[in-house]
Amino acid sequence: MLDETALLFQFSDDKSAVLASQMLQELGYEPVIQQGQNVHIHLDGSDLTSALEIAQSHGGWLTTQSPITDACITDDAYHMDTIPIPAHVVNEDLIASEDIFDPDDRSYGYFSGDVHT
Repeated sequence: MLDETALLFQFSDDKSAVLASQMLQELGYEPVIQQGQNVHIHLDGSDLTSALEIAQSHGGWLTTQSPITDACITDDAYHMDTIPIPAHVVNEDLIASEDIFDPDDRSYGYFSGDVHT
């Protein structure tokens, strides 16, 4: 997805649009209310997921103005095409052909290692 994307959210009433706009502004977006019931924002490296959730929680729905599809927006927001795996849970691959480290060369004569007094 492009770094800068324009989104337009439409709301059922002016009050919902104002509330969503205020919340978006508090989170660092630069919303513009258009025609009372529409909120226009630019995502310039901002979090798409937060913008979608805020608009939807205030009863808004997405009207796309940029040439991207709704499926692309959803995939980018929720990373539907990838499964994130944190690095601390990834183990290195064990290769069966690797020799097992064994420092014992069997040259100690097989005597008992017990200490007697």
